[in-house]
This record gives sequence, C-alpha cells and structure tokens, in this order.
Amino acid sequence: MAPVKTTDFVGLAVCENPHERLRILYTKSLDVLEQIPKNAAYRKYTKQITNKKLIIFSCHLILAQIISFSISC
Repeated sequence: MAPVKTTDFVGLAVCENPHERLRILYTKSLDVLEQIPKNAAYRKYTKQITNKKLIIFSCHLILAQIISFSISC
C-alpha cells in the first residue's frame, strides 16, 4: 500500500506511525482513568470503551501481520 501524502484536511498532518500513536493514546487514556475514583460511572464506562478499542486495535495488527506473512510465503 502506498504511503499517504495527505489527509485532505487543511492543517491536519499525516501521522507517520498511526498504529503506534493509537496504542500510546489508548494506554495513556487508561492510565489517566486510574486517577478517577473507582466508583465513578465515567471511569467505568470510559475504561470499558477504551479497552474494547484497544482489543480491536490489537486484533487488527495481528491480522495485518498474518496477512503480510502469508503473502510473503
């Protein structure tokens, strides 16, 4: 796949490593949520959503590795 040169949004730069950036952002979000009281609904539901996104993201990376491995064989 050819590298993306533009996002087609004025002023929005193309991220060089979007997968790594997303992983960092999800992990940081989970770290920040630890500072919120455990019984807070916001913490509970935001943590659930972020964990689901992180799982989907991880599965996507694993699938991409499998596909790239099978193509190279």
